[in-house]
Amino acid sequence: MAGMRWFGISANLLSLGAIDFGMIVDSSLVVVENLMTHRVRDRANGQKTPLAVLAVSAATEVFRPVSFGILVIVVVYLPILTLQDIEGKMFRALAMKSAGRHDDTRLVAFLRRGYGPLLNGCENRLRTLFGTTFAIFAFSVWVGLHLGGEFIPSLDEGALTVTTTRLPGISLPETLKEVSPQERILRRFPEVGSVVSNTGTSAIPTDPMGVNETDNFIFLKPPSQWTTAHTQEGLVTAMSRVLSTELPGMEQSWSQPVQMRMDDLLSGVRTQIAVSIYGDDLATLARLGDRVASVMKTIPGAADVAPQGDGTVAFIHMDIDRRKAARLGVSQQELLNVVEAVGGHIGRSVTVGNALISTQVRFDRVQVGTRDQIARQRIRRADGQGAVLLSEIATVTVQDGPPRISRDNIRRRLIVQANVRGRDLSSFVAEAQKAVSMKIALPPGYRVVWAGQFQNLRSAMARLGVVVPIALVLIFALLVVALNSVWLAGLVFVNLPVAATGGILALALRGLPFSVSAGIGFIALFGVAVLNGVVLITAINALRVAGRGAVHEAYEAAEERFRPVMATALVASLGFIPMAVSTSAGAEVERPLATVVIGGLISSTLLTLLVLPSLYARMMKNRIS
Repeated sequence: MAGMRWFGISANLLSLGAIDFGMIVDSSLVVVENLMTHRVRDRANGQKTPLAVLAVSAATEVFRPVSFGILVIVVVYLPILTLQDIEGKMFRALAMKSAGRHDDTRLVAFLRRGYGPLLNGCENRLRTLFGTTFAIFAFSVWVGLHLGGEFIPSLDEGALTVTTTRLPGISLPETLKEVSPQERILRRFPEVGSVVSNTGTSAIPTDPMGVNETDNFIFLKPPSQWTTAHTQEGLVTAMSRVLSTELPGMEQSWSQPVQMRMDDLLSGVRTQIAVSIYGDDLATLARLGDRVASVMKTIPGAADVAPQGDGTVAFIHMDIDRRKAARLGVSQQELLNVVEAVGGHIGRSVTVGNALISTQVRFDRVQVGTRDQIARQRIRRADGQGAVLLSEIATVTVQDGPPRISRDNIRRRLIVQANVRGRDLSSFVAEAQKAVSMKIALPPGYRVVWAGQFQNLRSAMARLGVVVPIALVLIFALLVVALNSVWLAGLVFVNLPVAATGGILALALRGLPFSVSAGIGFIALFGVAVLNGVVLITAINALRVAGRGAVHEAYEAAEERFRPVMATALVASLGFIPMAVSTSAGAEVERPLATVVIGGLISSTLLTLLVLPSLYARMMKNRIS
């Protein structure tokens, strides 16, 4: 419960920390900057218009684009409200807004000095500009297809868990004898602060385990004190190697406390991937499970691959000759009572005072310790005329069988569990599914079902795949209303794929796969990208009213709106820098979101200030001609 409380707190802090304070002041920046522009023009013309009048005039001029810009941002965030399950609880609060602070304008002044020559160079090299933009976009699409994916990046919880599974027939005392040396081995690592172990099922059976299974909770010291390895993955590899060498014969499954509970809730096992094989025959299921595990072990990144409950245990098997039992006068109920009493037969309840107490009848272990002793047990005849030996009416043998029989939807099931290390989860599952389907032919009536965190990623992406296009259509409709032109709305809409280009390349440069966190970053990015485009196109349209040429008005508007566009991008980016470089708890989830926004704002701002003016001028020339 403590771990789950920690998870909930982290999710709330993540949602609060992920709100981009820069976006909140975007509209204010546009209004204030326009007021400053009006004031400068007023002084240049030798006029002294009251500030209140200038403020009203400036606000009225940008009221329409700013209002529609805010509405666009609201629509952009609507897909987040549709998220469900875990991702919904973590990111739905991102659809809220709060206050922020302004950026230093001296940086904008420094950047402006190089903008003029760069804009003039773009004006004279339109083919090169458009060709380069398209080539970078095409390259980003190729990169995006090879990013890989994961549901949510794994958090560094500051603790590890290793579940060790021994042979199913081992007794509890023998298991406990092996737990102590296992703890001593783990404590030898200087990174380990303490180790706590849990063997078997607790008194409250919320986590059923066999006596051959042990959970070791390894609490780590701060990473600054690590010497064996500098990453958690390296530390797990070192610990696993030592345990396998000094305590052979155990299967290991590594995770973290909260992550283990999450995986258990999602797929029923404590690993990232659970491959369920459904069928009727236990021997066939065992054979298919071994083959699936052997194929998965060949996939790069596979770790802790093993069929769940692997191995066999000894059973006392009895075949009853019903005809002989009937001929000797033995009733089936009396026979069943004796057989059940070997392990424990539920007897009649007894009343003590007002209490109703259940009873259990069980043979003394000394009397049923071996197969021969069980076979010599006497069973009363129904007529009360003596008794017969169990061996006279039944064949008692010792056979090996599976330690557990799992079922799901009435079908027998065997699970192959696996973790992934050193690569993203989504690409591993895709490669493993392809390899298993190609190399293993399932008998009729058998099927394989893959489960794990990747299912949540696919579910979230499928939902966003429906909602995001709807939101984009609404945004385009708002742009048409705001700009009174379909082609101008399309011109602003070009900002979205170019913004996505920067986000994709930023993820690739930092070695981050696509995740739900990154997807939220793209959604947050599109709002600023559209707002910047609206600001520039609105300024160009304002100059067109003055009757200037298409080329001149486009580049003059770009020069004039350099400050609000750049300030908007800088303030939004600065709001995400702490998330992008953070190393504190929860930073693993925040980092992809911030990386996407910062990278996307860079590409979107370059498009707004360099490509859009040139594209506007070219399109306007074609319309006039």
